[in-house]
Amino acid sequence: MNSIKSNKAGQTSMGQAIERVILANPRPEVTQEHLAAVAEAGRVLISAIPGVKRIAFGLALANDAPYRLSVRILFQDDQALQTYESHPNHSNFGVQQWSPIIAEQIIADYRVQYEDDVPTQ
Repeated sequence: MNSIKSNKAGQTSMGQAIERVILANPRPEVTQEHLAAVAEAGRVLISAIPGVKRIAFGLALANDAPYRLSVRILFQDDQALQTYESHPNHSNFGVQQWSPIIAEQIIADYRVQYEDDVPTQ
């Protein structure tokens, strides 16, 4: 059953924040320095897209983790996700910098509500 909930600003879930979670493994030949440079380029390019509220790149703590990299991108709402998908910063970064260093990845989008977004009672 699909329900629409309102948040404290009175927005329906269609206006609720969206978080994209990417779990990935770099190609074996990619160095830590190269990963750091790609992450920094991604921060600059992706954060400049309207509606992107936050971006985080992470490395797994465990060396044997199934995915070594994580990327989390927080979007203001559905419209911001759509803007991101068609924005040249996203496509240029993906084609020129991200895809060449990634061996495998999984991507999922989630409607999110963080603790500081919870309505007070």
